[in-house]
Amino acid sequence: MHLIGPAAASFFLCLLAMVALRPVAIAMKLIDRPGGRKLHIGEIPVVGGLAMLLGMVLGMGLVPLPDWTSGSLLAASAILVTVGLLDDRFELSPWARLPVQILAALVLIVGAGVTIDTLGAPFGDTYQLDGLSSYLFTIFAIVASINAFNMLDGMDGLAGALAMVALAALAFLAHSGGDAASLAVCVVIMGAVAAFLVSNLPIHVNRDVRCFMGDSGSTLLGFLVAWLCIAVSQDPSPATSPVTVLWVVAIPLIDLCWTVIRRTLRGISPFKPDNGHLHHLVLRAGFDVRTAFVVLVALAIALAAFGMTASHLGLPDAWSLALLVSFGVLIVRVLYFPDLLRKFVPRAFHGVQPAVPEQ
Repeated sequence: MHLIGPAAASFFLCLLAMVALRPVAIAMKLIDRPGGRKLHIGEIPVVGGLAMLLGMVLGMGLVPLPDWTSGSLLAASAILVTVGLLDDRFELSPWARLPVQILAALVLIVGAGVTIDTLGAPFGDTYQLDGLSSYLFTIFAIVASINAFNMLDGMDGLAGALAMVALAALAFLAHSGGDAASLAVCVVIMGAVAAFLVSNLPIHVNRDVRCFMGDSGSTLLGFLVAWLCIAVSQDPSPATSPVTVLWVVAIPLIDLCWTVIRRTLRGISPFKPDNGHLHHLVLRAGFDVRTAFVVLVALAIALAAFGMTASHLGLPDAWSLALLVSFGVLIVRVLYFPDLLRKFVPRAFHGVQPAVPEQ
């Protein structure tokens, strides 16, 4: 109950910030215009990332967190949002953003001591990391999460809603494991994300106040989710296995892995944008944006619940990882067969006839 106040403060400040920043964003041309892969209507202010950061700063200031944790987390978040705003305005190269993402990871590692020291037992035996290997793998995981959420930010509400699913699951795991600090951070961030979703969900009533999170918001969420996944799964008092937290971010993880595989097989850069993400495949199956949103969020909830339940029942990490990989392959393959996908969705939600997706 003591976290309701900080979460509410985070929510309302984020909401107010989005309203106040809209005219500023328009004046500074910090807007997203339709065209190409962007199918929205009208010019939409891109202020969600900054608004969520402001809400998060206030909320975290109202809960008792170690200075070294909150200071490092907020400093790294501010770095990512600042560069993200520049990217939203001037479209920076992915290779220009990558060093900044690595820097943010290093700030967290050095300032807060957040590192991945164990992978659990994904192949039968417990796999430990130490020294340089631990630092490198931590940087890799954080950068991967940042880019996974960035890739998902291509449809109204999707990245924010999937972050909410992950944060809710991580909050449950933190509470179950007695990790008060991680629980507090989860709840505060959820307050800010909930406020952003008020202006970004694919519904009609928010058309006059619509905002996008932009790269500043998607990179922020990817970074925060990565930090929390590490916090609840690593020493000194892990609340769950590292394999279990993969289920919490299953949809972003599956989309990232398939994107890298698909683009690599085509001989193009993994950072080169295309229309082959999971949400594009659902849309090509003939569903509208709202139905695609519901399908992917429902999948994320189901996978997170399954993974946490399997962990609670004592399923070994090796079996859990094998099931996650199997589900990932199955989901991707089903999305490439629109007629099969449409059988799982009530006919009332069917829209246009499915298009043939690019392979």
